[in-house]
Amino acid sequence: MSVQSKSSIRITTLIVVFPLIVLLLYGLLTHMFFFFSKNEELREELIKYEKTLMDAQKDTLREKVENLVQFIRYYDGRSSEKIKEDVKNIVNVTADIANNLYAEYHTTMKEKELKGIIKSVLRKIKFEGDIGYLFLLDLQGNTLVHVDEKMVGTNIMHIQDVKGKYILKEFNRVLREKGEGFVDYYWYIVSEDRKEMYYKISFVKMLKFYDWYVGAGEYLKYMKRFVQKDILKYIEANANFKHGYFFISNSHNKMIFHPLLHGEKDLKKCKKEGFSTDEKYLSYTQYVSEYDWYVTANKDLAEVRANIDAKKESSILNEGSHIRTSFYIMMFTWVVSILLSLYLSMIINRKLKSYEAQLQNANEKLVFQSRQALIGELFSMIAHQWRQPINKVASILALLRFKIESKEISYNKIDQRCQEIEESVEFMSETIDDFRTFYQPKEGSESVNLKVLIEKSVHFLDVSIRKKNIDVVLMLENINFTLYGNEFLQVMINLIKNAIDSIEKRGQIIIKLYQKSDTIIISVEDSGVGIEESSLERVFDPYYTTKEDSMGLGLYMTKMIIQKHMKGSIKVEALPQGVRFSIYLKS
Repeated sequence: MSVQSKSSIRITTLIVVFPLIVLLLYGLLTHMFFFFSKNEELREELIKYEKTLMDAQKDTLREKVENLVQFIRYYDGRSSEKIKEDVKNIVNVTADIANNLYAEYHTTMKEKELKGIIKSVLRKIKFEGDIGYLFLLDLQGNTLVHVDEKMVGTNIMHIQDVKGKYILKEFNRVLREKGEGFVDYYWYIVSEDRKEMYYKISFVKMLKFYDWYVGAGEYLKYMKRFVQKDILKYIEANANFKHGYFFISNSHNKMIFHPLLHGEKDLKKCKKEGFSTDEKYLSYTQYVSEYDWYVTANKDLAEVRANIDAKKESSILNEGSHIRTSFYIMMFTWVVSILLSLYLSMIINRKLKSYEAQLQNANEKLVFQSRQALIGELFSMIAHQWRQPINKVASILALLRFKIESKEISYNKIDQRCQEIEESVEFMSETIDDFRTFYQPKEGSESVNLKVLIEKSVHFLDVSIRKKNIDVVLMLENINFTLYGNEFLQVMINLIKNAIDSIEKRGQIIIKLYQKSDTIIISVEDSGVGIEESSLERVFDPYYTTKEDSMGLGLYMTKMIIQKHMKGSIKVEALPQGVRFSIYLKS
C-alpha cells in the first residue's frame, strides 16, 4: 500500500472519528460547564446573601458606634461649655469683689494701701479641687497677682506661647474691644516642669480702676478628665447590646474600657477606623480625636453564620435536582449527536475523496511543470558548459587536419593534441555526471558539508555569473547538516539564479553560511533591481513571477523543500539596493 493511500485512510478515519469525539467532548464539556456555572451561580448567590446579611449587620454596627460617638462629642461640648462658664463666673465674682473693695475704700484709704489689700484678697481666691488659678495684670503687662510667685512683679507683655502667639497682647486686644472675653493659647502647667506647653482657655475682664484686669484659665488636658469619667460611666452602663458590646482603646495600644477584659490593659495591635472581621466577630471602629479614643463595637456573627449555613444547605439540595435533569438532557443530546455525526461524516468523506483526487492531479501537474522548467534550465547550463570545450576540440581537429595535409606535424605533436582533446572530452563527461547526479535525488538524507554544496551550486552557474561580470563573495563556515543533498543544491541554485537574474550587468552576490546558537543561517544577498515592498509577501506563491521567461515555480519549490524536507524556514527582505533571502535550519 502506498504512502498516499495510508495517509488517505488515516484522514478518512479521522474525519469519521473526530466529529464523534468532538461532539462527545462537547456534550461532556457542556454538562461540566452547566455544572460549574450552576455551582458558580450558587456560590455567587451565597456570596450575595452573605454580603446582604453582613451589610445589614455593618449598617447596624456603624449606627450604634456613630450614635455613641455623637453622644461623646455632645456631652464633651456641653461639659466644656460648662467649665468655660465656671471659669467666667469665677472671674466675674473676683472682679465684683475687687470693684467693691475699690468703691468702698478708695476715698478713705491711700492708693498704695488699697492696692495691697485688693492684691491680698485676690491672692487668697483658689479654684476648688483643680489646678486652675487667678491672675491679676495691668495693661502694661506687669504681673500683680499670680500663682507662680516668680512671675509677680515682672513684665510679661512680650511673652509668646509655643505657637508664637503674644498672649498679653491678645488679652489687651479682647479687653479693648469688649472689656472681657475668652482667649485660647498654650502655656506651662505651674505644678509641673516647664518642658511642655498645653492648650489653655482663659477668661479676662477689665476692672474699673487702675487699668487692671483679672483673669482665670483652665487647661484642656484637665478640663477633659472629669468629662471623660462621666462619659465612661455612661458607656459602662450601656456597653452591652444584643449579641455584642462596646470597648474603647487609644493610639498607644492601651485599653481604656472593655466589659469582658477587665484585667488586660495592653493591646497587641491598636484598632483602626473602619470595619474588621475575624472568625467570630464583626467590628466597627471610629476615632474620637478629642480624647484619643478608638470607640469599637463588636458583634457576634454566630447567628449570621447559622443563617448562611441554612441557606447553603437548601441551595445544595436544589442544585442536585438541576444536575440530574442536566445529565438526562446530556445523554439524549449525545445519542442525537452521534447519529448526526455519522451522517455528516459520510458526506464529508465523499467530498474529501473528490477533493483529494483533484488535489493530487493539481500537485502532479505542479511538480511536472517545476521539473520541466528545471530540466530546461539544466540543459541551458550544460550547453553553456559544453560550448567552450566543443569549440576547443573543433579548433584542435581543424589544426591537425591542416598539419597532416601539409605533412608538417610530428608524432609528438599529434599525441599532445590528442591529450588536449581527451581533457576537453573528460571535462564534458564530468559535467554530465555532475548534472545527472543533481537530477537524481538520493532515497535518504545524509550528513553533508553545506559549504561544499554551496560552492558546487556556484560552479554550476559559473557561465551565467561570468557573462554578467558578477562578483560572488563567499563567506562560508564548515558546517555539516543532515538533509537531501541534491534538494539543498536545487534550493541554492534557485536562489543564486534568482540573484543573477535580478542583476542587469555588473553587480555583487554575497553568500553567507554561519551558525548562531542552535540555528544554521544561509543568506543570499544581491545588488540587483530589488523587489517592491508590496510584492515581498507574494514571491513564494506558485506561478507568481515578474520575469517574462519564468514559470514562477522556483521560489515556491524552494520554500516547499525547506519547510517540508529540511524542517526550516525562509525569509525575504528588501535592501536599499537588492534583496536578501535567508534560510534558517535548526541544528
